[in-house]
Amino acid sequence: MNSTYRLFAWINLIGVLLSGLLFMWISRNGAVDFWIANLFFDSMTEQFPLRTSHGLIFWGYTVLKAITVWVLVLCTGLAIASNWIAVLRPWRRVLTVFVVMAGIAAFVVQMLKGASVHSCPWDINTFGGQAMWLPLFESIHSVTGSGRCWPGGHSSGGFAIIAAYFALRESRRHLARWMFAIGMAFGVVMSLVQMVRGAHFLSHNLWSLWLVWATCFVTDVVLHIAQGRKDPAV
Repeated sequence: MNSTYRLFAWINLIGVLLSGLLFMWISRNGAVDFWIANLFFDSMTEQFPLRTSHGLIFWGYTVLKAITVWVLVLCTGLAIASNWIAVLRPWRRVLTVFVVMAGIAAFVVQMLKGASVHSCPWDINTFGGQAMWLPLFESIHSVTGSGRCWPGGHSSGGFAIIAAYFALRESRRHLARWMFAIGMAFGVVMSLVQMVRGAHFLSHNLWSLWLVWATCFVTDVVLHIAQGRKDPAV
C-alpha cells in the first residue's frame, strides 16, 4: 500500500473501531432504544399506531426497498453488458466493485439477521408483545420470541449504496461523495420508517450501517492488495 491509501485505510479503521465502541455503548442496556421507541408507542392501546400506516408501508417500505433492489439489479446488468457495449467499458470496474461490495454487505446483514435471537420492538413485552428484550453482547440462557430482528435488514438496502463511494473514490471523487450522501440519506430514511412503525430499534439500524461500512472497507482493502492499485484518493 502506498502512503495515500494507508492514510485512507487508517482513517476508516479508526472510524470503524470508534463507531463500534459507541454503538456497543448504545446497545449495552437498551435505554436509548427504549426511549426512542416510546416516542412512537401508544401506551393506552399498547401498539405502535403507525405500524399499519399504508403510506409508510407502501412508500417507506415497499417503494424504497424496490428502488434499492433495482439499483443493484440494474448495476449488475450494466456490469455484464459492459463486456460487449463499448460506452460502458470505462464503467466496468466501478459497476463490478459496487455490485460485489453491496452484495457482500447485504448478505452479511441478512445472514446475521436470520440467525439473530433479538426480537423487534413490536414483539417485545414492553410494547405489547410476548418476547423478552435481550442484551446484545451478553450470554443468553433462554430465548422468547421469534428473533430475527438484528441488525436492521430494511435499512441495509439503503446503506449498501455507500458501496458506490468506495467503487468511485479513485476515479470520480465528486460523484463518490454524492453517492455516499445518497446512501446515507436512503439508509437514514429507511431506518426512520421502521423505527416509527416499531419494527426496529435505533441500535438495530446503527449496526446495519456499521456492518455495511466495515464490509465495504474490508472488501476495498482486499481488492486494493489483490489488484495493486496506484495512488488511490483519500
